[in-house]
Amino acid sequence: MLRIAGDINFTDGFFDTGFGTGSSIKKKADPFGNLRRAKDDFWIGNLECVCASHSDKTGLHGKQFIIAPQSLSHIRHFDLYGVANNHVMQHGGEAYREMLGYLQGAGVGYVGSLDRKHFVFEHQGKQVGILAFSQRPDHFSATPLYWSLPEYRDVQAEIESLSGCDFRIAYVHWGNEFIDRPYRDQIQFAHWMVDCGIDLVVGMHPHVLQGYEVYNEKHIFYSLGNFVFHMPWEPTKYAAIINVDLAHGNQITYDYVRIGTDYFPAYTDTVPWAYRFETLNGRIPHDDENEVYYARLFVKMKSYRRANSLHLVRNIFRFRLSDLLGIAGDFLKRRLKR
Repeated sequence: MLRIAGDINFTDGFFDTGFGTGSSIKKKADPFGNLRRAKDDFWIGNLECVCASHSDKTGLHGKQFIIAPQSLSHIRHFDLYGVANNHVMQHGGEAYREMLGYLQGAGVGYVGSLDRKHFVFEHQGKQVGILAFSQRPDHFSATPLYWSLPEYRDVQAEIESLSGCDFRIAYVHWGNEFIDRPYRDQIQFAHWMVDCGIDLVVGMHPHVLQGYEVYNEKHIFYSLGNFVFHMPWEPTKYAAIINVDLAHGNQITYDYVRIGTDYFPAYTDTVPWAYRFETLNGRIPHDDENEVYYARLFVKMKSYRRANSLHLVRNIFRFRLSDLLGIAGDFLKRRLKR
């Protein structure tokens, strides 16, 4: 069975520096301990952090979204990681290259770098091809080392290079954060990729679940949500895993997971109606105007930031003083830029 998940961040984030996901993993916690893995499974996930021993950043920013490789004893739960997203260059090109070397040395595949825009493997007797890229601008590098903002013709060329595969996947970092629906251009682009020969489109980056649709008999999942990625806001705690059974007609099912108080995902059947695909599929906006979409996005962003502020206040005594001062200083800089 192919099992495909969304965003994975093995590190402490902005609002839990010193006591978050990365700190738990450094204390030997298993981020995948709540999940079952069958012997013949092949897992794919989006690695949205940096696994490296050094950073080109200092202070607070040198601690976030980075974890030393020796702390990641459970990295091989996944067989293939996407490495094309807006955080992998956060600690510089040298750290990114170190991460790719570490993954390769650990016997784990990666896809989405400039030298590996697609990856081909065999599973359940089928040849599977996957391409990965980001449609989000990179704020950390003017020349990212992953496949970023490709032209349509370049995407089409990569899809055509997979024409000999039995099953083709597009794994795309796109959309806007914290909103429960894609925008019209995404939908059109996803349909175009299917028309070019893609069998399954999987999206990530919004950090929340979005709906899926079936277009020309092919599934398009617009966002799978966070998988291992702690955020205080409740909608970011629910995610999905796609299951693809290649041995039985490429049958596609899904499981829900919820990120618990231990920062790690576990299977769940108890998902609020607002975060279930039955609801989210009805929110895919085939005719929304951009103004309507961005008005909804603004409301979601306000709710997300409010949850972060409350989390910061409730956990203020868990921070080191130096980290707390760094967070306050960074917050003031952002406010002054507005």
